[in-house]
Amino acid sequence: MIYVNDPSAPGLPSFSVLAIGRAEMDDGFIAKPLGRRQIDQAYPLVCALAPGLGVDQWRAFAAAVLDSATLGSSADGGAGGGRQPASRGIMTVQNAQGYLHGLFSYTAEPHLLHGRTLCVDNFVVLDLFDVAGVAEALLQAMEGLARRLGCAAIHTTLPDRFARHDSLQGSGRDPIPDCFRTEGHRQETIRFCKELAVVNDNAPTLAEGRRDAE
Repeated sequence: MIYVNDPSAPGLPSFSVLAIGRAEMDDGFIAKPLGRRQIDQAYPLVCALAPGLGVDQWRAFAAAVLDSATLGSSADGGAGGGRQPASRGIMTVQNAQGYLHGLFSYTAEPHLLHGRTLCVDNFVVLDLFDVAGVAEALLQAMEGLARRLGCAAIHTTLPDRFARHDSLQGSGRDPIPDCFRTEGHRQETIRFCKELAVVNDNAPTLAEGRRDAE
């Protein structure tokens, strides 16, 4: 058991990630939407994507996404059969025991060139033994969502480390970009970001920051 936060640290919940070996994954992975009771359980995954992200920031973001999910979403989250999936949400990949191995957030929106498009962010895999297997399960769930939502394309934003030369070559090559290419994805654009000095609804308030400092 790997503890992500010190259980004795004040003000922070304790999270643990179970190391699952290949022999324990014979039942395969299951794509399911993130449930409200799993928001805290998913925190170690988003910390792998954004180290230093506060738990309150993650809770606020996840709650806002789940609150905006359409009322017509199905209990299976659109990964298989059932009613129309939500046009915005957070999809996870879990094992048979309910441990989270990966997730992404998504929204379906219009695009000038492609029409209705599934826009994916926060794609993250946290697995010690089968990164490619989890990534492929997420990609398949992604395509299933896009098709059921009537999307003509999928746009995924990945961290810039996947575009760096050292992540694309050698024994330390990250398998995730290859998984995208294998599933038919291609690099289409370069996205720039400029942070502005305005109020961020998902950031801790000044009062919270002062309490944390104390």
